[in-house]
This record gives sequence, C-alpha cells and structure tokens, in this order.
Amino acid sequence: MLIPRFSLTQTSTQLLITVRCPYVKFSSSSNEENNGIEIDLPSPNEFYFACKPYYLHLYLPGRVIDKDASNYKYDIDTSSFCFTYEKETKNEQFENLDMLTTLLNKKAKVSSNKIEEIDNDLTNEEEEDDEEEEDEDEPLWNQMRQLEIDDQPKENLISSYSYGFNHQYKDLFTTFDSEYCLIFDNQSPDTLPTSSIRSCRLEQEQSDFNSEHYLADKYELNDETIFDYKLILEDQLDEQDRDDLKNLKYKQLFIDDQISIYLGLIDLLYAFVYDQRITQGEPCCESSWNIHKLSSTLSWFDTFTDLPSVLIACCRRTLIYPLIRSFKLAKKCLLDVIEIFSMGKSTILQCLLQMRRLFLDEEHRYLLNTLYLNDYCLWIQTECQTKWLNSLVEAMKHTIEYELDENNLELNFEEKTFSWKVTLHEISDTDDDDDCSSSSSDKKNC
Repeated sequence: MLIPRFSLTQTSTQLLITVRCPYVKFSSSSNEENNGIEIDLPSPNEFYFACKPYYLHLYLPGRVIDKDASNYKYDIDTSSFCFTYEKETKNEQFENLDMLTTLLNKKAKVSSNKIEEIDNDLTNEEEEDDEEEEDEDEPLWNQMRQLEIDDQPKENLISSYSYGFNHQYKDLFTTFDSEYCLIFDNQSPDTLPTSSIRSCRLEQEQSDFNSEHYLADKYELNDETIFDYKLILEDQLDEQDRDDLKNLKYKQLFIDDQISIYLGLIDLLYAFVYDQRITQGEPCCESSWNIHKLSSTLSWFDTFTDLPSVLIACCRRTLIYPLIRSFKLAKKCLLDVIEIFSMGKSTILQCLLQMRRLFLDEEHRYLLNTLYLNDYCLWIQTECQTKWLNSLVEAMKHTIEYELDENNLELNFEEKTFSWKVTLHEISDTDDDDDCSSSSSDKKNC
C-alpha cells in the first residue's frame, strides 16, 4: 500500500484534510457502496483512509467530532479527496500541521532513559494544565544550557569514537572503501577520538588559511548583490517537501545532549544560507560541496557545547575554504540563520529537506543524510521546542553584536593585515619608480 500525498489546514472551527490519489479508479456515479473507499475516525485524535492502492492513518494534533465520517468531496481536477471535520473545541489552534512524520506516527515522549507513550485520550483540561506548567517553568537558553550540563557528567556526554546525530554511529566507515573518507576533512572518523576532533580541525584550518585570498576579498570585494540578497523562505512546505516527509523513516530518538543538537542546527543552517547567498537561491553543482565544507558538523563530525564556539567555527571556515571569503558576509549569514529560526519549525524543515536532496544526488555525500539530516528532520518534528529556538535567537543576537569579532577567530588578522599593507606600499613604490624611469628615458630619447 502507498501513503498518498496529504495536507492539513484549519479554520477556527474546522479541520480540513486533503488526500491526493491520482491513480484511484473512482466515479461518483458508481453503484458500489462507498466506491471501495474506507474512512473512519477510530478516536477523536485519529483519521483513517484506505482506497487501493493507498492507505493513510493519521494521528491528529487535536480532537475532532465524528458526525459523518463517510461525508467527503472529490476534486476531479486535482484527483483529491477533501474531508472536513468539526473541532471538538472551537477556536482551538491545532499545532504543527506541517509536521507530517509526526502525524503519521503515534506520539511518544522520548527521553534519554525511557519512552513514555502519551495517551491520546487525555482531556483538554489536562493538556492545558501541562502547557501552563511548562510556560511557568520556561527558562532562558543559558539556563537550559546550565541545567543540561549539570544533569550529565561531561565524560558521558560523548563517546570515545562516535559521530553522527547524537553520536549514535561508530565503525560505519569500516564497511566502505577509502574513497568515502577522502571527501571528509576528518579522514579517520572511526579511529580519531571524539575529544581530539576540535584540536585537529583547528590545526588543519590554520594550515589551510590563505591570508592573501582573505585580504583580497576584504579590501576588493565589491559585489553588493551577495550582501543585498534576500532569502526566499516560505512558511509552508511544498509538494516535494511533503513527499520527502511522508517517506521519511520514523524511529524513536534517544537524545543524550539537547544542547549540541540545537548548536549543530545553527552550523547546518549557516552552511545552507551561505550557499543560498552565493548562488542567489539557485543551487548549482558546487552547492553540496559548499554546504559540506563550511559545516564543521558535516566535514569533521565536530560537536559544539557552547554558542560562541559554533559561531566562531562558522566564520573561520568562511574565511578559509569557499570562493568568497568575507567576515561581513559571514555575519550576514548568521543573521539569516536567526531569521530562519524566527520563522519557525516549518521553515527550518524546508531548509533541511533542500540540503538532504542536494546530498542525495552525490555519490558519497549521501551518507550525510544517514548520519545527520534524516534524524534532524525527524527531531525538528518531534523533539525541537519553539521556546528554545526563540531563546536561542536572543542569545545569538547578543553574541553576534557584542562578542563576535574577526580577532576572536584566532587567524592572526592584525599581523597579516599589516603585511598586506606593506606589500601594497612596496608595489606602489615600485610602480612609481618605473614611471619615473620611463619618463627619464623618454626625455633622453627626445
């Protein structure tokens, strides 16, 4: 059976479910009962639809009333079934209607130690009480970080030889040939201790830093279209996004360190928006390389535990590896990440799905989907909390404005800038001497 493409929308009093079934032999004049279509609401939180070759079972984010489950409309032009249900509580706002993977799977509360199934039959009063308690105890980003660190011993946060989302993979590259490791900056992920990744990355970056390229872009880059470009972001998923999500494999996530997951998301989105600015929103054959190379998470399997370190890492790699190396551009990209966070989980999910499609077509980089992007797409829908995203936005704004500076990147800018100016001065003097010599020669010839 196939899962059809579907979408959910709402009004203040109704929930509308649209199911697209282009290959169904359906006729409104058929004499067969229900035309071979099965529709049911097993509970106020569930929707069931079956019509060969399609099958759909949704776990709704709110409760609806089953007045007449068999009542629906069929749009011949779009080959879609349209179902309308009354909300049990009028004016209730159903959340996360774009989180399709969550709608397709029964919700579960996941922690690092256990899984607790959530009873879909909870009363609205109980749910509202839980939300009020969360709002009352809502801490800021820095409080969350401190609580996370206090709860877990540092030596247990990261395994010795592991990588990927939540450090759940190890010995993966032993099953592949050596070419797979060559595309990563961390070329020994199965033998390099996790605790050594940061130092090795910084050492390699320092070695790869080209001061002439950096200074040339700093003083001579005049392409304002890159800085003026406005990201094209939507607040709803498109059809390709929906197809990708309904086919995304669902699994329970056991998160050991939520902090590193949020910080890793900044690193991923930063690489994505840099490529968006460089390509003006039209990804090219170099886009997957740009994203892979700029992200410390994807290229080195590095993990971040504090906000300044991830922002510095993004800026450092921008000034070392891509074609355009500008600190001004790096700060623009960080502001783009803040904008994406502010727009919410649907926009973040769109960006991750676009990255996932770029890597899917690559011969070796498709592994990054398995290691990171598939689980990030699932995490956004199930575990990511909007209140933490909003709190992280404020922390990013403060850090970028008051703490982030070129001199913090530890690339010896002042010394190299001085050398650059001396070189320019020497070149200028040489040109002047050549001009004088030419003038004197011309006078003698005369």
